[in-house]
Amino acid sequence: MKWMFKFVFIAAALWSGYWYFGAQAQEKIYAELLIESRNQGWTAESRNLGVSGFPNRFDTTLTGLNFRDPSGRWSWRGEEFQIKALSYKLNHIIMAWPGEQTVSTPEGNATINAELLRASLVVSPRTNLPLSRFQIEGEAIELDIDQLGKAAIGMLNGAFHQEEDNATKYLLGINLQDITPPQSLTSSLGGGRIFSGNIEGLVFSAEIEFDREIDRLALQSGQPPRPINMEIKPSLLIWGDSELAVSGDLSKGDNGFVEGRLEFDVKNWQPMYQLFDQASHLTTTERIILKRALDGASGGGNLVFTLVFENGNSRIGPITIGPAPVYPF
Repeated sequence: MKWMFKFVFIAAALWSGYWYFGAQAQEKIYAELLIESRNQGWTAESRNLGVSGFPNRFDTTLTGLNFRDPSGRWSWRGEEFQIKALSYKLNHIIMAWPGEQTVSTPEGNATINAELLRASLVVSPRTNLPLSRFQIEGEAIELDIDQLGKAAIGMLNGAFHQEEDNATKYLLGINLQDITPPQSLTSSLGGGRIFSGNIEGLVFSAEIEFDREIDRLALQSGQPPRPINMEIKPSLLIWGDSELAVSGDLSKGDNGFVEGRLEFDVKNWQPMYQLFDQASHLTTTERIILKRALDGASGGGNLVFTLVFENGNSRIGPITIGPAPVYPF
C-alpha cells in the first residue's frame, strides 16, 4: 500500500504544481491580452483579475470591465465577467455575465440584466485561435434599449458553428421564447390592438459567409470580418394567432443595398399585413392593388409570396413597396 500512497501523493503534488503554474500563466495571458488590446488602440480596463477553480478548472474573474474598440463605435461595460476553462482542455471555455452589462453601438446603448446568461466558446488550437463554435443560453433576460425602451426574453438559445470544409462560412441558429417587445414598438404597431401579449417564439436559422475567417487577429485589428452572403434556412415567428415562416438568400449589392429574395408563408396573415400597411409609404391606390393581390394569392388560406430586393428597391410581384434595406456591414 505504501507504493500506492506515494504514487497518489506524487501525482497530487505534480497536478497541484501544474494547476498553480497554469493559473499563473492564465492570469498572465489575460493581463497581456488587455495590454495588447490597448496597444492596438482599444480601451481595455478591469479593476480586478484573479484565477481560481483548483483542481480541475481555471476560473478567471474580471470586475469593473470597460472595453471600447479603436473607432469608439462599439463598447462593453460590465460589473463582472467570468471565464471558466477545464484545466485539461484550454481551448474550450465557459463565459458568464452576472450583474448588469451595457453594450454601446452606433445605433445606441442597451443595458442587460439576466437570471442566467452564459456561453460556451471553442477555438481551434492554432496560433490565430480561429472560432470553431460559440453557444449561448439565457433565462429571464431584461433589456433597456435606447430609443425603444424596456423589453424581455424568457428564454434564449443560440449557436454559431464554423463549417468543417469552409473556414469563412458559419451556421447560425437562434431560438427565443416568450418575448416582451418594447412598449414603444407595440405602440407604433397599433398600440396592442393588432397584436396583444408576448411573442410566443422566434426561431431563426442561417448559413453566413464572411469575407475572412473569424479569429483573434481579425478581431484585434478593429475591423472584424464582414458577412457577404446569407442563406436563411426555414425560420419561424409566432405572435398571437399568426405564424410567419421565411427563407431565402441575401447579399450585398454593388449599390450598397441588400440584394436577394425572401420566401414567405404566413398563417393568419391579415394582422401582420395591418402592421405592414401602417409602416409602408404606399399610396392609397397601391395599397388597394396590393391588398387585392394578396387576398387573391392567399385564397382564404395561408399567404405565400416572394419579397424581392433588386436595384435598390423592394417589391412583391410587380409592385414596388419601398426602398431595399441598406446593407448594414
